[in-house]
Amino acid sequence: MRLLAFLILLLVPFAAGAADHDDHSEHVSDLDGFHAVHAWTRATSDDTTLVFMELENENSAAIVVNGGQSEIASSGQLVGFVLKDGAEAWQDIPSMPVQPNHDLHLEPHGLALMLSGLSTPLVEGDVFEVQLNTSIGDLMLYVEVEDVHAGHHSHAGHSH
Repeated sequence: MRLLAFLILLLVPFAAGAADHDDHSEHVSDLDGFHAVHAWTRATSDDTTLVFMELENENSAAIVVNGGQSEIASSGQLVGFVLKDGAEAWQDIPSMPVQPNHDLHLEPHGLALMLSGLSTPLVEGDVFEVQLNTSIGDLMLYVEVEDVHAGHHSHAGHSH
């Protein structure tokens, strides 16, 4: 009986670690050393949303991001934040390189992936798939829907 209790105590940390890993698997996507971390967007009833994430290139060559697509949107385009006559606007960006061993942050008031023609409202807590189009192929990622007023991913800052 003592041996069984000892074995259970020994295995509990490993089981908890495995469960923790599974909980975070949707936070990180990988394609040959190119990572997307913490993909998120805001809840909306509009037909357009902005998707934000951290991109990490661990390769020895630049990787170019060309846009994206999702089954819930008719199009996905990289955009950059600009001020036009004092008003906030988003300008199309055909592509953006991520230099070797560098990060690129898609974040509010910076760069983003704009999904247009949404087929459904986005509700806080939902998760949907997006394919990020890159020069090395499509990177599948899971986008978490945050509060309509969110300024960052609610889980950003923890390590994986």
